[in-house]
Amino acid sequence: MRAFAVLRFGEPASVQDLPVPNADAEVLIRVRFAGVNPLDNNLLGRLTAASSYPFVVGIDFAGVAERVPPGSHDLREVDRVFGMARTHGSYAEYTSIAPAARMEPLARIPDGVADDQAAALPTSAVTALRTVEVLGITKGQHVVVMGATGGVGGYAVQMDRSRGAHVIATVRGDADEARRLGAEEVYDSQAVDVIDALQADHPDGVDAVLDLVNGPDAIRRDADVIRPGGHLVSAIFSADEGWFAERQITAHNHSSKCEPLISPQGLATVAQMLAEGTITARIGSTVELAAAAQVLADVGRGRLLGKAVIRL
Repeated sequence: MRAFAVLRFGEPASVQDLPVPNADAEVLIRVRFAGVNPLDNNLLGRLTAASSYPFVVGIDFAGVAERVPPGSHDLREVDRVFGMARTHGSYAEYTSIAPAARMEPLARIPDGVADDQAAALPTSAVTALRTVEVLGITKGQHVVVMGATGGVGGYAVQMDRSRGAHVIATVRGDADEARRLGAEEVYDSQAVDVIDALQADHPDGVDAVLDLVNGPDAIRRDADVIRPGGHLVSAIFSADEGWFAERQITAHNHSSKCEPLISPQGLATVAQMLAEGTITARIGSTVELAAAAQVLADVGRGRLLGKAVIRL
């Protein structure tokens, strides 16, 4: 099979011919589309000499189940499925999932949801749903989404709006896209200091902030715009929870390793939201496997609006 992989430590990822995963106890999936995430670049950067090789890049996928062992989520061969492939990777013509793998959820794709849309869901949409739940978003609340037009941010804006929240977005030059997603106020960080602007427009503070962009130092400024008793979630593990607690703000660092929504049920929830029109999958770029290196670079630099997917 063709796969975008690293063969040996220190070498760049490239398109390779590799064997098809052949574990009889795993669900074998013929991949139709692989979703591209910033996390894919992060994992490439963490490879060491002790990592398992060949290392196939990618996690998110949508495809067709071709081999289904007993007890595999009640799946059947030829079912359309999507999920997260952490062991065998997703930028490949085939991947496989162990039925009981905690961090490798697999679910059916609902009727009416296209394969490329399903591939754009897993990591970003499940992360967005979890952050919305942790923030406790309800009708009438004012919530800021920092990085509102990225993969997670775009889904979070739509989910917040579906709960009746007043959504305030911060972006880098793509205000129109944030408004299309449902944001009612938009601040462009290339034009204004967003914290100063938010303080001026919301002197009593907002109820919640989802911060997808700021590191450990910069995120502390978020405290200046959150009311006492408010909430903050960092999806990049930047928040000093104790420091924010001293300022009467409940902070939470999102970690997929302990989140219950990394599950078949979590996947089914976001897929149903897509099928019902609560959220839309914004496919910003569709490329062939040969262009995987370039699209990964573009995603890493934040050059794409919406989700990028690789067509296998």
